[in-house]
Amino acid sequence: MLVSYQWLAEHYNDPDVIILDSRGNVPYSYAHIPNSQSLGIDKVVKINEHGANLVIESGQAATLFGLLGIDESKTVIIYGDYLDPSAARIAWTFLYFGHEKTKILDVGITTWQKKGLPVTREISKPMVSTFTPKINSLIRIEADELYKKLDTAIIIDARSFQEFMAGKIPNAILFPFTDGVGEGGLLFKEKDELVQIFNEQQIPQDKELVCYCALGHRAANVFTQLRLAGYENVRLYDGSIADWIGRRLSLG
Repeated sequence: MLVSYQWLAEHYNDPDVIILDSRGNVPYSYAHIPNSQSLGIDKVVKINEHGANLVIESGQAATLFGLLGIDESKTVIIYGDYLDPSAARIAWTFLYFGHEKTKILDVGITTWQKKGLPVTREISKPMVSTFTPKINSLIRIEADELYKKLDTAIIIDARSFQEFMAGKIPNAILFPFTDGVGEGGLLFKEKDELVQIFNEQQIPQDKELVCYCALGHRAANVFTQLRLAGYENVRLYDGSIADWIGRRLSLG
């Protein structure tokens, strides 16, 4: 799920690689990796009546990703800022729509620049392509299904301790997403470190895992951490606590 900055430094001119900047249009306009395009998190979510940031519909994804020049032959590389979970949420969205050739750059853009790697202000203009969504429902869960699994799934809260203490989904355990963030500009800890951390948290390999936070962004980061550590049965509750409270479901 990760790609190294060394690899991208050698491949950012590859026509089969689509590079996406998750920071939004303003930071992108000041400096970005050559041949990258801006894709802020606001483009891949729809806000429901409860203020939750849900994944967009298939038709929207097909149009949006096609305009970015993405089809099944392309490798998508997503980068962002250190400690910003946006890249993980966008990567999860591509996985949800069946694009397995999706990677996250292992360092933030600031670290990329500190290593003397190129940036530009030139805007990339992709060739329009055809993206065909193939929804992977195994990595997403909605409130009604989660409510039925409160006693069987391992529910992981990616928020802060203060948020967790103010109210959580029943039976959830706390794992702030920052616990899995790497050092020296790395977006994630190494695999062996993540394995050790999740083992210490007694998170089992043979259970269904559900990640949530406030709006689903930090939870997508923990989703990625778990996948990097070798966990396969992991799902994101993208509605997260905003959707849960909005539906007047009980808190723990």
